[in-house]
Amino acid sequence: MLAAFTYRDFRVQWIGACTSSIGTWMQIVAQNWLVVSLTNSPFFLGLDAFLQQLPIILFSLIGGVFADRYDRRRTLMMSQVIQMSTSGALALLMYFRAVQIWQILALSFVTGCAQSFGGPAYNSLIPSLVDKKDLPNAVALNSIQFNVARVLGPLLFGLTLSAFRHWGYSEPQAMNACFLLNSLSFLVVINTLMMLRVKHIPPATSERALVRPPSRQPGGVHRARGGDDVPRVRAADVPADLRAEDLSRGRGYV
Repeated sequence: MLAAFTYRDFRVQWIGACTSSIGTWMQIVAQNWLVVSLTNSPFFLGLDAFLQQLPIILFSLIGGVFADRYDRRRTLMMSQVIQMSTSGALALLMYFRAVQIWQILALSFVTGCAQSFGGPAYNSLIPSLVDKKDLPNAVALNSIQFNVARVLGPLLFGLTLSAFRHWGYSEPQAMNACFLLNSLSFLVVINTLMMLRVKHIPPATSERALVRPPSRQPGGVHRARGGDDVPRVRAADVPADLRAEDLSRGRGYV
């Protein structure tokens, strides 16, 4: 049931991701509260959520390509740094009482851009943390941490708001504490990413990297230089599942 937790890298990454997700959901509720407090407008409340999700719709495909071609851990780390910066910037604006609605909307869009690259990188990183036989369990545990964060994040916002109001702080100061806590939560996931032992394997950049050496042709057949007696198999002619299995075993297509 918890087989994926026996892998040190997955366990470390799960804890970091869960901590960061809890902080993110705490900020989502606090930011919605802030938008309503500033504008008292349902339109701006919806616009803020729209601008945060729009980059995910537009750029996630590009983020997936980026995750395939470059180091996923570094890509995810840069995404976390950007999100930490936007949360910290919002906390500073709240502290100096200079926050305006356009600033919140702009920071939401930047956060969405970072998530559009960080999400695919994180999903692509999971299979490299566990063996193939335990991958379904890792995916299930990853879904659990996301749902746990959805429950604990808003709860933590409510507790923070109540505690700061009880201690004599104003409502904006309590929301500022939520933004600051979320910014600090990214330090946990950045630290866990630095602790991972996963090495980046760059993708093949040419078809030659996928061509099987002549000495390994089936039946010991050697292709004569310039000869066409052995048919060439193109990747497009092979089913995707078989192609993935062959590539994992060192086989290639041209």
